[in-house]
Amino acid sequence: MKKNLFLIGLMCLILIVGLTVVACGKGDSPSKVTTKLYAAMEKGDAKAIRELTTPEAAELMIAFLEKLKEGIAAKGGVANTEETIDGDTAFVITTFNDGSTEELELIKVNGKWKVTVNK
Repeated sequence: MKKNLFLIGLMCLILIVGLTVVACGKGDSPSKVTTKLYAAMEKGDAKAIRELTTPEAAELMIAFLEKLKEGIAAKGGVANTEETIDGDTAFVITTFNDGSTEELELIKVNGKWKVTVNK
């Protein structure tokens, strides 16, 4: 009886630890990062852009932030995203409310997805 209780307790502990690791390590998907980036552009939020992109991408986007802000606003916001993940690289195709689309490349940096500049 004590052995059964010990095994049940051990299995519960393993399950709890496993769920905690999965929940904490999940983070934002490439699609969520992309949607957050377009929202940051629309607001002109340079700080958020820096958090969601690689340093090279942030520098480029912030240099043209006013034009990006106008462009995203003209597209009417994000309607849909479709992501493809291959290891530590992802591509997200974003469809905007005006029907136009854009594709962004993301890479994993320290376990987080970041938008990068296409080379």
